[in-house]
Amino acid sequence: MRINIEEITEKDRSSVLHPFTQLKDFATGKLGEPTIVETGKGIRIQDAHGNQLIDGFAGLYCVNVGYGRAEVAEAISRQAYRLAYYHSYAAHTTDELAILSDRLVRMAPGKMSKVFYGMSGSDANETQAKLVWYYNNLRGKPNKKKIISRDRGYHGCSVVSGSMTGMSFYHDHMDLPLPQIVHTGAPHYYWGATPGETEREFSARRAAELDQLIVRLGPDNVGAFIGEPVLGTGGITPPPEGYWEAIQAVLKKHDVLLIVDEVITGFGRTGSMFGSQHYGIEPDLITVAKGLTSAYFPLSGAIVGEKV
Repeated sequence: MRINIEEITEKDRSSVLHPFTQLKDFATGKLGEPTIVETGKGIRIQDAHGNQLIDGFAGLYCVNVGYGRAEVAEAISRQAYRLAYYHSYAAHTTDELAILSDRLVRMAPGKMSKVFYGMSGSDANETQAKLVWYYNNLRGKPNKKKIISRDRGYHGCSVVSGSMTGMSFYHDHMDLPLPQIVHTGAPHYYWGATPGETEREFSARRAAELDQLIVRLGPDNVGAFIGEPVLGTGGITPPPEGYWEAIQAVLKKHDVLLIVDEVITGFGRTGSMFGSQHYGIEPDLITVAKGLTSAYFPLSGAIVGEKV
């Protein structure tokens, strides 16, 4: 049954608060009509006018296995009939929760131990910040709390994760970033290198800048560094040669935890199961979401390493 395009357009325009949309222009029609997506199959989506489009962006980097996978829909349906929900507080669990968690811990890079679940990459990175702060409180290092992120990095749009995000338009008029979050230079060789500088020289300079920043803040005040294996929203930019090797040496020198945000790069997007495996990264904490469920329903995880 075809939908009534005019009716849906009016309901949408009058009631939906769209992110990253100029609201006044949308409300007055200056931006044209909303794109109403009706169906999806494989790599293609179809809009309400019957136009078929290749979704090269995979939603928001998240539909890793493609649209319309019947076996996924059937598994969701079976579980909903069997047990739609139960909490995991106070040592309650389900068989599927235990099986998934075991699989994630075993498949993840590094020496991982536990998974704490959420609903989005943003809230998982909020959890990572709390884990870093809690970890250092338990170690008797109550000042070791600052988290260093990178310019152009993207880690979410909530309060802490939005502060971690290194793009000013996520902060403007929002009283962000929080003072616990500090930014260092982006690993963007094309825009950031000086004339004649090689990729390895650029990476060494970024690592030296990070080292100087930690020294300036005081190593006893810096708890963690967060980064995506590949810059996502900040440019879909792979790291320059030698970058992660140089950065990790600085973090180990100053006893700073490494949070690797695998929300976009996880579950096969780089050709390896995780971007960390592709670039030789050894994380202490890993953030996953998006491809974890291929966006068939919301789920994220903070995977906690044995050290923490």
